[in-house]
Amino acid sequence: MLSKMVASVVAAAFMCVLAIPAMADCTADIAKVEPAIMKVSDATKKAAAEKQLNQAKDAAKKKDEKGCTGYLTAAKKTAGVM
Repeated sequence: MLSKMVASVVAAAFMCVLAIPAMADCTADIAKVEPAIMKVSDATKKAAAEKQLNQAKDAAKKKDEKGCTGYLTAAKKTAGVM
């Protein structure tokens, strides 16, 4: 019983360590993409991309790596900065 509990704790800690660099990558990508999105001249595209960028930031705050990456990819595509 104790060994199962220790194994569970070790596995959970390992997963947390793996998730931290991924979220840091998404957050770093947001910082790289944001200036390019701000330079978009088409107001409609820029507004849509900014909305997706804000959704990516919200997902990053919630530690939702998949959501962050998805919204950020959509923002880049909308803005045409891929």
